[in-house]
Amino acid sequence: MTTTTQIPIFPLLQPLFPGTRINLQIFEQRYLRMITECLKKQGTFGVVPILEGDEVGAVPQVHPWGVTAKIIDWNQLENGLLGIAIEGEQRFQLLSSNAKKDGLVVGQVQFCVEEKIVPLDHTSEDLQELLAVLAEEYYPDNSHWQAPQDSNALSWQLAQLLPVEPVLPISLLEVNDPLLRLNCIRDWLDNLSQFS
Repeated sequence: MTTTTQIPIFPLLQPLFPGTRINLQIFEQRYLRMITECLKKQGTFGVVPILEGDEVGAVPQVHPWGVTAKIIDWNQLENGLLGIAIEGEQRFQLLSSNAKKDGLVVGQVQFCVEEKIVPLDHTSEDLQELLAVLAEEYYPDNSHWQAPQDSNALSWQLAQLLPVEPVLPISLLEVNDPLLRLNCIRDWLDNLSQFS
């Protein structure tokens, strides 16, 4: 682990992983302010998965691990709301948090050490093929998707796209080893095949 810092926190039902992208519609004042400040200062915010509660209204119970988000695109949607596209960057552990008057949560976070890049090899060919099939369904026009260049990216992209209980991919945010993450994913697939 590395030094700690304070960042705004955005709880989401859909987890964000390093190198993966999510499109969001922003309408609550607290998050409009957060996004505006991030765009002005080229800052970042943290996305943490919701364990109990909702994205709107009261502060929900969140997972203590998350990922910083970089805003890669934004526009005004036809419904008048702000649309943003974010990409996951660095994993962190949420050590503590408090809510501002407007409900925006600010967290004290500790960033994870940068992972060692593990190249892809023949042992993960089946998972690479599975990801290609999932990506074709999820990104039919091939927009915003690039085939993974290493085992790190492979594990995170599978975590995002596999149709499993959310608690499973969320648990991977705590795992520092990409090969261990891929082994966890294989276990999920084995369990799925037993019930299919």
